[in-house]
Amino acid sequence: PLPQNRELFLTAGGAGSLHLWKYEYPVQRSKKDSEGVEMGVAGSVSLLQNVTLSTQPISSLDWSPDKRGLCICSSFDQMVRVLIITKLHKI
Repeated sequence: PLPQNRELFLTAGGAGSLHLWKYEYPVQRSKKDSEGVEMGVAGSVSLLQNVTLSTQPISSLDWSPDKRGLCICSSFDQMVRVLIITKLHKI
């Protein structure tokens, strides 16, 4: 997850792609089942953006704790990439 906004997170695909997702909280965090027992309600995620960076899998990714949208990743093609994701403050 993005350190400045826990609702945003990146996933790495096995084909060298990155996907930016946004978690949306449910209207109700819990509900009662047919027996009256409280149970949690899962939220939903929506895909905001995706990009293919490499022909090889992304092996690691780390967000900057100080700069929103700045991250670094490495892949099995022996490349290190510095990424800047813009307009995260508008999401």
